[in-house]
Amino acid sequence: MERWIWSLGMAVFYGVLFLWFLNQVKKPDYKKNYVFVKTVQSAAFLLMFFVAAGVRQDILNFWLMLPAFVCCFAGDVMLAFYNKIRKKRLFLFGLAAFLLGHLFFIRWLNRMQPPTITDVIFPAIAVIGVFVVTGTGSFHTGRLRPCILIYSFFIAYLFAKSMHIALSIPSVHHMVCAVGSLLFMVSDISILFLYFYKNKNRKVHLFNLTTYYVGIFLLAISPLFH
Repeated sequence: MERWIWSLGMAVFYGVLFLWFLNQVKKPDYKKNYVFVKTVQSAAFLLMFFVAAGVRQDILNFWLMLPAFVCCFAGDVMLAFYNKIRKKRLFLFGLAAFLLGHLFFIRWLNRMQPPTITDVIFPAIAVIGVFVVTGTGSFHTGRLRPCILIYSFFIAYLFAKSMHIALSIPSVHHMVCAVGSLLFMVSDISILFLYFYKNKNRKVHLFNLTTYYVGIFLLAISPLFH
């Protein structure tokens, strides 16, 4: 019962903060304060992770997951600056930080269950799908296409591995991780339409932020259910 009380309280706090964040992003001049508000929102998932790990006193998982959340936080800040000043180098640094974060998350999942050949089937299909989609005239990925394909493999692997664990070792903890990973992957897929699609839509940005911050929140509080 205690873990559900903690998770509810954390969800209310995080949800209120996220609604404030979305309200700021919806403003026409949102870029003026975007770096600040996005940094605050990203610091919130770090705080949620610290609280969840502290409540459960799960030292091993804390140190396994911490580097992943730190990398995601760094990636958020760099992409926030990119959205404001549009320097391609910032986007590449942000992408690299998120890729490293995914690798740390994958290391954490692989300790729950050793990797198998089954885990790479979906990522391989995902890479082929992204290769086909980005080859159409609707996307302009340029020299970043190989990087996007590599990134696609690991975001798909993160989801596939978390789902494999949830199905083969059923538990609330593993299901929370799987749903969080699913939303994380959906958010990453939407990046294609946010940054590389020719006909951009402002709603894609809001969708990207919502799926990402809800997904990473679930991963952050997952220690409560371990």
